[in-house]
Formats: sequence, structure tokens, C-alpha cells
Amino acid sequence: MNKYEIETAILTEFAQFMPTIEHLPFDKALPKMRKEAWRLADKYDTDGANVFNIFFKRYGELKNDK
Repeated sequence: MNKYEIETAILTEFAQFMPTIEHLPFDKALPKMRKEAWRLADKYDTDGANVFNIFFKRYGELKNDK
């Protein structure tokens, strides 16, 4: 997989996770988001901070898909 494909896979998986926390206040959702980010980081051999960076950088793509 190239870099763009990995980012897209991470974004897709993170997007599937988001409905589980969308009803939670931010202070309750953040630890769950962090745990999911680190899980994806382990899966795609990166780090959690990079997963958050990908998610926030490309979040607009999710909004446009709906």
C-alpha cells in the first residue's frame, strides 16, 4: 500500500468508529478516540498522533461523502 492508500484506510476505519462516540461529550469521547487511534496506528505501523493528523487533515472528505 502506498501512503495515500494507508491514509484512506485509516480514515475509513476511523469514520466507522465515529458513530460510537458522536453522542458523547468531548471529554468522554477523547480517551476513546485516543484508544482507537493507537489501535489503528499499531495496525498500520504508525503512531497515534499521525492517525489524528490524518483524520483532522482529511476530515472534509468524510463530510463530502455523506
